[in-house]
Amino acid sequence: MSFFDELGKKISNAGQAAIQKTQEMASIAKLNGSISDEEKRINNAYTEIGKLYASLHAEDYEEGFAQLITGIKDAETKIANFKKQIQEIKGVVRCEKCGAEVASNVAFCSSCGAPMAKPEEAEPVTAEEVLTCSQCGTVLDPGARFCTSCGKPVDTL
Repeated sequence: MSFFDELGKKISNAGQAAIQKTQEMASIAKLNGSISDEEKRINNAYTEIGKLYASLHAEDYEEGFAQLITGIKDAETKIANFKKQIQEIKGVVRCEKCGAEVASNVAFCSSCGAPMAKPEEAEPVTAEEVLTCSQCGTVLDPGARFCTSCGKPVDTL
């Protein structure tokens, strides 16, 4: 009987050791996750410090930052140009009042009703269900909240 008692103790000890190792590994994983979270916070703080410095010293930066600040300005200019090219391809402009994308050939923003600069003659729309303004008869885009020609709210059409 002592053989089975001895075997039972060894199995019990092995199980206890496995449980202990599992708990240690879980604790280590949790601590590594906490370390990773704190490193992300530090990196985000460094990023914010850099953005703040760049915005406060866009023109009067220290010599060591010249290449970085110039690189940021060049990248921002390129991004603005790329966005403009995308708008041209899509045939839209940004509303100066609300920032919505609006067809470049309309007189009023379809989101806020603000007058748009340089209205052009509207292109014909081919759709199965055509929404038109009851006041001026302009064909409206689906989802438009305001008429793009006269500015009348769509919900009162």
